[in-house]
Amino acid sequence: MGFLREAFDRYLVRCDAGSLEPELDYLPYDFEEDVSRYQWRLLGGALVEDELRELTNILNNWHDMLLRWHAWNEVLAEYAKDDAWDLRREFLEPLVHHCLLSPSAARDTFLFVATNSFHQLRLGLDSTYKDFLVGDPTSPGKRPKHLTRPQKESRLADIVAPWSDGESFIAQLKTVDDDAYRELTFDYRNRASHAIAPRLALGHTQTITRFVEQAKRLEKQEDGTYQDVLVPGQMTVCYGYGGTPPLELEEARQENLEQYSRARLTYESFRSLLLKEMRNLSKKK
Repeated sequence: MGFLREAFDRYLVRCDAGSLEPELDYLPYDFEEDVSRYQWRLLGGALVEDELRELTNILNNWHDMLLRWHAWNEVLAEYAKDDAWDLRREFLEPLVHHCLLSPSAARDTFLFVATNSFHQLRLGLDSTYKDFLVGDPTSPGKRPKHLTRPQKESRLADIVAPWSDGESFIAQLKTVDDDAYRELTFDYRNRASHAIAPRLALGHTQTITRFVEQAKRLEKQEDGTYQDVLVPGQMTVCYGYGGTPPLELEEARQENLEQYSRARLTYESFRSLLLKEMRNLSKKK
């Protein structure tokens, strides 16, 4: 127990010393007055304000987790392998897990909040715009249709299409949780949710793999050699050695920090577009 206390004291000292990343202020909650001063349709303004506050909470929490991850990485660098293992399990792994899931979660949350916000804005600006979202049930007894992420992004693109900055906002949103990040983190989010996640710092996972591919057969060539040839219309199950390597904690932190920076830019783009178009609403008397 004394070992853990000593390490945690070092962590607190490192936090107090500053110079941790992200070297940015937390996002402010200064949007409430802007939203509430305008005439929204029904409860539209309250909905926008509530969900924007929660989006801000989510990004600020990710910010906080990254600061703590950075501090613990520097503390763990002072310990031998076995001690660092214990400290990682006790203090760091939940933080890292949360951060590694955050890019995907943030992109989906942006989609949800932006769709609701800009839909409410369109309702307030255009009396001919219908209060209907793709996926809403269209008759009694039917359930809402669950859309894929690309379908949700297409729906949002349609909602913001009338505004000149809408396209750039969608483009910025798509930089979060991009293919390159998923590749660099060995698709941690999907593996953690649906299979076996890569380990952190030490240990390989899924060393034996099963996969299905088009069947092949050996076919003799004119020169007397044999070559694998694909068998049309036939598949085969294969087993082999594979393995997902562990994530190196500092490299993973840097990649996650870049994703956070992109999410911040997406947030700023969202707020900017929302505020710009909100000004076309009537002001409350």
